[in-house]
Amino acid sequence: MLSMTRWNPFQELTDLHRRMDQVFGRYLGDERPGTPTAAWAPATEIHAGDTGWTLRAALPGIDPDDVHVDLQGSRLTISGERKRIGENGQGHVSELHYGRFERTFDLPGNVDADHVSAHYDRGMLELTLPLAEAAKPRRIAIAGSDDGVARAA
Repeated sequence: MLSMTRWNPFQELTDLHRRMDQVFGRYLGDERPGTPTAAWAPATEIHAGDTGWTLRAALPGIDPDDVHVDLQGSRLTISGERKRIGENGQGHVSELHYGRFERTFDLPGNVDADHVSAHYDRGMLELTLPLAEAAKPRRIAIAGSDDGVARAA
């Protein structure tokens, strides 16, 4: 089964600290348009099927050339950057996250790493993670000793 990275309680404390800085910075006037914001992670969804896994990541407004998919052993990493475009005037509210992002997933051992593929369409990155042939279910034929002789019951 495809699993996300292991839970790290210290990372949650770091995230909480970063969010608190954002909240207080917003009210105290420390957060200005054009300044780098905290790291963010795109939303993902993962589906399993008979032939493998499908992982989708929401990356609206990101140029596909700014997205990288790396596979090293059983570790899949999606990284990239959302850049600000054409910022004129004074910004008042922004709920969009800008800057670098990275998501890492630990793949199960039964994924065929040589045939992983990626497709980007309308802001959605879709990765196809096929099962290795040895991991796919198959039907086993049952051999018998039918010698063609009718047997009486």
